[in-house]
Amino acid sequence: MNRSPQRILVVLVILVVLAALALWALRGDEDGPLEASGTVEATEADLGFPLAGDLERIAVDEGDPVAAGDTLALLDADALESRRAGASAAVDAALARLAELENGFRPQEVVQARASAEAAGKRLEEARFEAERSRALYAGEAISRRELDRAETALASAEADADRARAQLDLVREGTRFEQVEAQRAQVEQAEAGLAQAEAALDDAVLLAPFGGVVTIRHRDPGEMIPAGAPVVTIMDVDDRWVLIYVREDAIGRVAIGQPASISSDTWPDREYEGRVIFIASEAEFTPATVQTEEERVKLVYQVKVEVTGDPDGDLKVGTPADVRLLESER
Repeated sequence: MNRSPQRILVVLVILVVLAALALWALRGDEDGPLEASGTVEATEADLGFPLAGDLERIAVDEGDPVAAGDTLALLDADALESRRAGASAAVDAALARLAELENGFRPQEVVQARASAEAAGKRLEEARFEAERSRALYAGEAISRRELDRAETALASAEADADRARAQLDLVREGTRFEQVEAQRAQVEQAEAGLAQAEAALDDAVLLAPFGGVVTIRHRDPGEMIPAGAPVVTIMDVDDRWVLIYVREDAIGRVAIGQPASISSDTWPDREYEGRVIFIASEAEFTPATVQTEEERVKLVYQVKVEVTGDPDGDLKVGTPADVRLLESER
């Protein structure tokens, strides 16, 4: 009996069954949770002073927890204090002069200016009389040319003194000109700007924590000369940790912002931590070169950021390899 047709039929049935099983497996994989691996990362900030100076004190050590607004380090501020004091004195002087100009001259100053003008007028009359007498004596050859010149010089000086005294009297009578007051107001604003700069420099001499976290690196020691912008300490925000993973192009439709996730690591194999998707890249890219096989590296993937939301004790340290399982989206 020829059994070839039966063997062919059996082979076909086996192939159909295998194909069905493979299709079922693929569909099951598509319907199941997506899984990917990444590394725990966190927000870190290298903090320094915006101005150069001598480092007076560092108030924290590596591993210390800090809260937002805590003092981390201080620069030597003696020179800055002196600068602020000088700027404050300049503001006081400018304000006093402005008040004097706005209030005008006091009655005593008017009386004094009038008396000075009258005295200068009398001296001018005496100088004129003496000059006329000297001219007559010189014409009669009773005095020398030198004595006449001396009298003429005294007259010229008396005339100048009288002019200045009259001008001062006119000034105190009329009061301060508007232009002078405005010019002094500008001087006050300039002095206040200098004071604000001095106070800002003092504020910049104190390094404050911009957010709460943990000190990870202490770059400097007290007594060092710190260049402007050089890192002094580095702090990490332990409440802002995430795992960066890559999802295949054909599976990215199953990922949504806010989608819950489960995170685990080899450090704590018996624990799972809650997470959620907070970022999905808008454009695909080739798999990063850190992936081992060339076959995987040529695939298009999307970058997905999964925030750690369920690790109050901080078990997932920065740099720890982690496995992420994206759960069924709530949408």
